[in-house]
Amino acid sequence: MSNPTNNYIGSFHFRVHVEGITAPINSFFKVSSLTSSEEGVDMMHGNDRSVRKMPGRQDWQDLEMERYYEGMDELYAWRQRIVDGHFDARTVRLDYLRADGSVARSMALMECWPIKWVLPECDAMGSHIAVEKVTLAYDSVLMLA
Repeated sequence: MSNPTNNYIGSFHFRVHVEGITAPINSFFKVSSLTSSEEGVDMMHGNDRSVRKMPGRQDWQDLEMERYYEGMDELYAWRQRIVDGHFDARTVRLDYLRADGSVARSMALMECWPIKWVLPECDAMGSHIAVEKVTLAYDSVLMLA
């Protein structure tokens, strides 16, 4: 029998896949929300004095991801290709997982590329885990499952 308390999708249970990166990326612990917005364009039809809103350009906010710093890896090499002047857009998949680990929803971010990389700060007086931040730009999102 299904228990309603076991059917939730927690925001803490997810997986990130990057096209072309073979090693599993299990160290992400935070991913910003996927956010889209549509420009509202004012329109008038003929002699109609009412101004109506029509959908205009669509925009997707950049995706920010945080993970434990593990040194240089394939994700960093992808960013370095961009820095070196080689545009390398890839598909990034974000899987939302159920409590049992099965995929509840997969979202594919199309034409992604890292636009920002923040390495962890150094603090000799601190005891925090080193965290790196990666920001991705992308063109659109497809719902896969």
